[in-house]
Amino acid sequence: MPRLLIPAMDSEPREEPMRLGVIACTALKPELERLLAPLPEVSRVIYLEAALHNHPQNMRQRLKAEIRALAPLVDAIFLGYGFCRSLRGLEREFDVPVILPQIDDCISLLLTPQRHAEEIRREAGTWFMPPGYAEVSAQMVIEALNLDRLARHGKDPMAMARRLFTHYRRGLFIDTGVGDRQALLAGARRFCEDFNLTLETTTANTRLLEFWLGKARAAAAQAAKGRRAGQSAAGKDGPALPGVGDVSF
Repeated sequence: MPRLLIPAMDSEPREEPMRLGVIACTALKPELERLLAPLPEVSRVIYLEAALHNHPQNMRQRLKAEIRALAPLVDAIFLGYGFCRSLRGLEREFDVPVILPQIDDCISLLLTPQRHAEEIRREAGTWFMPPGYAEVSAQMVIEALNLDRLARHGKDPMAMARRLFTHYRRGLFIDTGVGDRQALLAGARRFCEDFNLTLETTTANTRLLEFWLGKARAAAAQAAKGRRAGQSAAGKDGPALPGVGDVSF
């Protein structure tokens, strides 16, 4: 009589890990890549071009679209941005926990708001260059601002770019301890030479960025716990429990 083979069953169901998604500006990419590398719960990372800052409302709409697409795949989403002129309150528009640092902009996430304000007081015309910006070239600025099309009308794109930078007087390289410092400094120096800026340097750390990333990890852990409870209830008693709503801090 043939034997009936029954697949072996685990004594306990496997617990699905929490899943954290990240959507961030390329200005913070070097720092975030280092911070995210040891975190197994980070399942999706999306970097958006810094040129989005030139059109704040378009940036808000783009982020909303990215969040909606990512939300079904993760338990929480960390936004590597500050308010950036158009993002205040964005995190409250979704059911999935979205953690947006309550900071004015990306530079303040690295320097802290206090030091950022101090540098502005020292020189209002400061172009800040963290590692994510230090390798930005004059040509990249021209393309980001769509100035290259001026060449078709017999105008010099570089001359127009310099006119847009006339209110800047200082380029401040922010050393956050990531990347090749000498190569980054060389890129910052070229940029300052192209736009007639005086190059200065300062140092910063990622503690504030780590703090808000920690908030996102906590939100993902809480949401994942609710998701598992819902899956367990669905398996035993029918429909799943309601999903976790917004998480605020």
